[in-house]
Amino acid sequence: MIKSMFLFLSLMLLTGCWDQENLSDRRLINGISFDLSDDDPNLIQGGVRALNIKSQGGGSIEVKDELLTSEEPTIGEIGHEIKKNLPGRLDVTKTFIIFIGDELAKEGIDPLLETFYRGNLGYMPSKAAIVKGKAIDILSINEEDSPIAFRVLNGIRAAESNTLIPELNLFTIWNKIGDERIDTVLPLLEKTNDKPEVAGLALFDQDKYTGKNLDTEQSTLLLIMRDDLGYIADVFIPYEQNPEKKYRLSIMGLKRELDTKVSKDDSITSTLRLKVKTELNANPLGGSDLKSMAAQAEKVMTKRMEEVVAILQEAHSDPLGIGMDVATKYPEEWKRINWESEYKNVEIQLDVKVDIEKTGGLF
Repeated sequence: MIKSMFLFLSLMLLTGCWDQENLSDRRLINGISFDLSDDDPNLIQGGVRALNIKSQGGGSIEVKDELLTSEEPTIGEIGHEIKKNLPGRLDVTKTFIIFIGDELAKEGIDPLLETFYRGNLGYMPSKAAIVKGKAIDILSINEEDSPIAFRVLNGIRAAESNTLIPELNLFTIWNKIGDERIDTVLPLLEKTNDKPEVAGLALFDQDKYTGKNLDTEQSTLLLIMRDDLGYIADVFIPYEQNPEKKYRLSIMGLKRELDTKVSKDDSITSTLRLKVKTELNANPLGGSDLKSMAAQAEKVMTKRMEEVVAILQEAHSDPLGIGMDVATKYPEEWKRINWESEYKNVEIQLDVKVDIEKTGGLF
């Protein structure tokens, strides 16, 4: 444990403005959680994981991973209480991730994150995630080889790379929750068999979590609709003649066009056109009619995307940016439209074209 912590800490020390300071009296905060209190709904339960670093002499150090909690009315008071119970100095400038419990997130995340946006100790590359249930349940998981926040960070980065969640940080979240024309989404985490897992995306209406989610398959489809791809983006399509079996298409590129029109009676129609270039990388039944397989993919993806759109409208969450398209093209109408009530009435049409340009190395 100590050896792994030492290697982890050494990597952290390669960069940063604090690496020349004395670390022996510091606690580096690498993860923070916020939840509603179980005892009083007016209180917030805050938790931090702190790396307690002590010099052992002879150039060696001892690192301990500590969990501390406090319940107070505000984030500032939580921080003050935690500082009172720790000797040395708390350093939040390398906080990897902020975990927010789902019930607290429904009340709005902007007040929780504002301290990090506006304070001089904020670390804008930090990640934020919604947790099914209590955020402290994720933060309190004990790992043998590295701090839990570091493990979750690696999981989030892997999910970003595989187009399961978008690449987000505090800066990009801040920009979107302050813009009424578009809504953000955040990674959704859950604890399974005492391990943290990325379960999909939590949908937001401005800064409030709607309580509605997309699973990882639906999340990939949403990101395709946004042209927001990671390094890898795969979709699995059931064979038309044998739906129990699926072939895998890897997306090589796409073109996206969002065409929104506002009529004289202020009714809104938005057409999303996608041209998706793919590579066939898994074909267990050995089908060779690529045109038929592409047509099947168009049908299946369109149906699944329509299901995603229905969830978005039910949740009043607009991560596709339809509101932004209206506001940009029809600024006067946007001022007049009550988007809060009108979004659910928008007619959203999908036009999906799939081209299988090549097959993988197994063909």
